Amino acid sequence: MLGQVALLRELAVASFGIELVFLAGTAAWLLAGAAGALAPPGHDPLGRSRVLFLAAAAVLPAEAAFLRGARLIFGGVPGAYLPLWQELATVALGLMPAGAVLGWLFRCGARAMASQAGSLVAAYGWESLGGAAGCATATASLAAGTSNLTLVLVAALSAALAGAVASRPGRPVALALVAALLMALAVAPALDLHMTGWTHPSLALSEDTPYGRIVLTEAQGQLTVFENDALTWESEGTEAEALVHPAALEVGPGARVLVLEGGLHGIAEELLKHRPARLDLVELNEAMARALLPRLPQSGRAALADPVVHLVVADPRTFVAAGSDPYDLIVIGAGEPSSGQVNRLYTAELFRRCAARLAAGGVLALRLPSLENLWTPGLLLRNAAVHAALRKAFRDVLVLPGSTDVLLASQETLERDPAELSMRLRSRGIASREITPESLRYLLTNDRVATAARLLAGAGAAPNSDDRPVCYQQTALIWLAKLLGGAREAHLPARGTVLGVLLAIAALTAAARGWPRVRPWALVAAASFAAVALEAAVILRYQTWSGALFRDLGVLLTSFMLGLAAGARFAARSASMPPRRASGLGPLLALTLLSTGFAFAGRAGVGWGLAVGSATLAAAGAALAVVFGRASRMMSGTRDLAGPLYGADLVGGCLGSLLAGGLLVPVLGLDGTALGIAGVAAATAMLAV
Repeated sequence: MLGQVALLRELAVASFGIELVFLAGTAAWLLAGAAGALAPPGHDPLGRSRVLFLAAAAVLPAEAAFLRGARLIFGGVPGAYLPLWQELATVALGLMPAGAVLGWLFRCGARAMASQAGSLVAAYGWESLGGAAGCATATASLAAGTSNLTLVLVAALSAALAGAVASRPGRPVALALVAALLMALAVAPALDLHMTGWTHPSLALSEDTPYGRIVLTEAQGQLTVFENDALTWESEGTEAEALVHPAALEVGPGARVLVLEGGLHGIAEELLKHRPARLDLVELNEAMARALLPRLPQSGRAALADPVVHLVVADPRTFVAAGSDPYDLIVIGAGEPSSGQVNRLYTAELFRRCAARLAAGGVLALRLPSLENLWTPGLLLRNAAVHAALRKAFRDVLVLPGSTDVLLASQETLERDPAELSMRLRSRGIASREITPESLRYLLTNDRVATAARLLAGAGAAPNSDDRPVCYQQTALIWLAKLLGGAREAHLPARGTVLGVLLAIAALTAAARGWPRVRPWALVAAASFAAVALEAAVILRYQTWSGALFRDLGVLLTSFMLGLAAGARFAARSASMPPRRASGLGPLLALTLLSTGFAFAGRAGVGWGLAVGSATLAAAGAALAVVFGRASRMMSGTRDLAGPLYGADLVGGCLGSLLAGGLLVPVLGLDGTALGIAGVAAATAMLAV
């Protein structure tokens, strides 16, 4: 698990933080693990496991290096996406070798344990306990400021030490590998900077934070900021001017202004030109702020030193909900909603909170990347989802289209007269490269304004919301369309089609009851599907609720793994007892109730903090492990069942992760997904009795 988390983080950076690739990476790892679990353990499984430990120690750093340099290896254009087949090759080559080795290692370990009067479910419990330790270590590494490369080397070193301790014939090779990894750890900071410099030649700083990897480059006085290798801001651009001035001209001087994310990226400097009475900047990533502040241009540092400016490190949604002081202008300066982390700042729920914090006549402003002359269907639906969410919270919404769309919203009628706004611009003495009286006239009177309003209103897009993150998913589909090339568009299937997929899974699961040989594998695969799909839904809801998923993902995964370990322990201890009907029905009914409760809690608007999320995942993990133990008892007469049963568990989990994140949640929403999972779990209960 330590190696898996570290490699998935590297994959996220290699793919510019697009979470769709993260889901594909998780699926690839699980599939590779299932394939490895089917590999033969041989006549000496303990001896083979020693070799596999050393193989894992060598493969993990090699895959991390490959993921760092994949875009260079494939000859990609800097800053551009790789073609689809190269993206898939990056996922496969960067994750699957290690996944296969570790899956094979589990089968060898389980076989060796069985030869010493152990059981498969006990091996499953030990594996889960080790996974919990790996997840906890990965979480602690972020709090300690440990780089991800160091984490990879630590995972490899632990495997090499295990191989060195256990392997007498190959001990010289193992000790040489341990020595090489220790030397790499000694120079890990320098090695980390060197490898990051492969794709950032003018590198000034690289740091792994709880919210992703930040990279700063400096060349000829220009500062450029990257987050997960995606361009976030550069100091010579005019993006802040295009967002700030049309919005600030809607309110008077002496305004109270709040900026949610992006305030350090030139927005504060531009807002101060309008002489606000108070300017609050809320930033989520403290490490980003700490790294950026001393490197800002002199004008940026001077702006932040102004007495009206107050920098606050907090979750933007929590800050808006917790306070009561009114603002005249709220600016959302976050980037494109291409991840769950950013999308939560573009939902109807946050817009309603912002509306409640605005004074009479107050204005909310945000921006969305767009195209100036042609909106593709995917881009139209993405921007229309945000527009629809704004219309749910505000009476008046104005869209200023361009290469970046600026959206303004208010409960009062917004000023649309370019002459009036130009007069305000001149009276305040605003000097801007982007916004002038002439550009204001063009922005407000060109034919694109009316066309944009008509297209957005008529798109029929569902409002982007916490439960149904339409905007985030459409952004992922836009990304996928870029990989497909040409004029092809990626589309989500209809709601009825997705419900049909869930019904088919439930029907096939129930039908497996009539095939005794298939029944145990189907039981484990379906239970794993339900548990992992519920895990994905819980993680997504926690991200929406708290915004701290990168920081707390390890805690959530640790809870799931501890639940697996506890469930496996219970199943192992009850193996000697006579089988009871309740022992088969209980865990699947628990999964059904957990999923149903999750759905109704979401509809009731109940908070989903770390404690509730962790408890839910621990219960789901325990239920899955008990089902695994039940299936192993059903196959008690089968020789060497570790590989096939463990493989079925991983395949079911792979499908659960892919379908939940890539299909069920975008189409059905979080509550609809949970109810669908409950139906699959209920159908699976037929296999356990």
